[in-house]
Amino acid sequence: METPPPEAPRRRHWNWFKREAIDLGDVAVQVFAVVVGILLALFINDWVMQRQQQANVDEAMHAIRAELAHNRVVLRDYARHMYRMAAAMQDSPRNRNQPPRVCYLWNEWDGIGGLIPLDSAYRTSIATQALANMPFKQAQVVSQIYGHQQYILKGVELDTSLMMQQPHPVDFCAGIVDEIGRNVMQLDQEYATLIGPDSAPSPEPLPAGPASAMPPSTPSPQHQDPP
Repeated sequence: METPPPEAPRRRHWNWFKREAIDLGDVAVQVFAVVVGILLALFINDWVMQRQQQANVDEAMHAIRAELAHNRVVLRDYARHMYRMAAAMQDSPRNRNQPPRVCYLWNEWDGIGGLIPLDSAYRTSIATQALANMPFKQAQVVSQIYGHQQYILKGVELDTSLMMQQPHPVDFCAGIVDEIGRNVMQLDQEYATLIGPDSAPSPEPLPAGPASAMPPSTPSPQHQDPP
């Protein structure tokens, strides 16, 4: 009797796709948990970003208010200097009945340059996007104030050019100087919309008569300009 040949070993088959019963309740719970986790992560991330943005806005507004408070001191000192100089020029006996001349050649001329209010806090708020994250009305007020500030500085520059190019009567020169002081004080009022009114009295234009009785002021370096 012949012995049958040995059978070849059977290849082992792995059942990768084993069919099992799916519990839809477990699937729903897992999906819900994943969705809630994602939404919670997004909410926390948004909350953190909003807090960071608000902190950035608060810091920017603190810096802007401090900057405007400093500028107010500079502007008032400058306006006071302009009013005093305008009155002194008109009251000076040496200026009476004199032919027109370039404004800086009149007696009591003391310079109109050097008005440099700061704007670094405003520029930084733009660079850090703090201004973009402010409420619209607040950002509008800030932008208007600094826009007016730039406008006033440009006006002073144009007035300076006008007075230095050709001869003028002393009354004309003194009038321009006085007008510069008034324009600067308009900017001071603009500051009040953001930092409130100043408790100190505002400088006022001086009549020509008493100017000669006032002691001559010593201008600070920021008020001197060539020549």
